[in-house]
Amino acid sequence: MLAEPKDHIFIVEDNEIYSMMLNYTLSNDTVYNFTSFNSGEECLKNLNMNPVAVILDYSLPGINGYEALQAIKKYNENIHVIIISNIEDTRLAIKLLAAGASDYFLKKEHPEKKIIARIEALLNPSDIEQGVNTQVTKRKWRTSDFIILIISLGIIIAIYYLLK
Repeated sequence: MLAEPKDHIFIVEDNEIYSMMLNYTLSNDTVYNFTSFNSGEECLKNLNMNPVAVILDYSLPGINGYEALQAIKKYNENIHVIIISNIEDTRLAIKLLAAGASDYFLKKEHPEKKIIARIEALLNPSDIEQGVNTQVTKRKWRTSDFIILIISLGIIIAIYYLLK
């Protein structure tokens, strides 16, 4: 038996069939509460519902995903935004990630499981991940660490040129 929905997540997708499929798939695999919108404008009007995340199509009628992302981040920079798109363009993905998107997935790759995993990682960081982050911030680098790093890098470069 699934627990009560714990967090609110928006799905912003103008393709009703894809939106329904995404809502159905994600709702069955998680305990989150999903609300769907057909446009960026609808999403922005409802940000007062305080979603923890937004799954946002890039190609929307009216304002596009980039403009919606900027408005969402202006409203609350802590809302996680995952972009989904049919556009296979690395520069676009980088632009969206630089603007604050948490991830960028191509629809043709059927990213539903990846979206669920990403949401879980964003909203429920594991104890192991937190422990690793704590260890990294506590570690002090010694001069010998840098020397080993530089020597290792030199060896890797030498091997690369030998194999080339």
